[in-house]
Amino acid sequence: MSDPLDRKPTWRELLARSVPLQLPAAHDALTARLIHLAGFDAYQVGGFALAGARYAFPDIDLIHFYEENEAIRQIVAASPLPVLVDAGDGFGDVKNVHRTVRGYEELHVSGLFFEDQEKPIRCGQMGKKEVVPDGEMVGKIKAALDARRDPDTFILARTDARSSNGVGEAIRASGIYI
Repeated sequence: MSDPLDRKPTWRELLARSVPLQLPAAHDALTARLIHLAGFDAYQVGGFALAGARYAFPDIDLIHFYEENEAIRQIVAASPLPVLVDAGDGFGDVKNVHRTVRGYEELHVSGLFFEDQEKPIRCGQMGKKEVVPDGEMVGKIKAALDARRDPDTFILARTDARSSNGVGEAIRASGIYI
């Protein structure tokens, strides 16, 4: 098995390719290794898959950085591929976002995505979700970008505004988060 510290392609390099990037989900170390052996270029770890596999309940804001930390460490160690991890809402305010980015970088996570949901966070299939004010989410994105020790750590923002306010609001929020 490759050492997870070996040079992985960056997300920018992967996204610059002229083919779609497929990101199968790994919920444990075995799944991550199978994704690698199947020939994929990268993978992701979603909150629902992780919560469901480890605790047998959906992503309903009961699992935070501390609980996810060991699972992510095991998953990343099992595959040399770049991984995009669901970091929820950053597990709190901008201070928590900073800690989350640094903590996941220590685990060799190559990318993180943050969502703009109001607490309590719920997985996508669980109905209407409210979003935080624009300024709060922009602050979290800035905190995530500033927290990176590695400039190649990919930060992605996701909006759930469509659920509460429609497609137009989701497009508007997405434009602000860029």
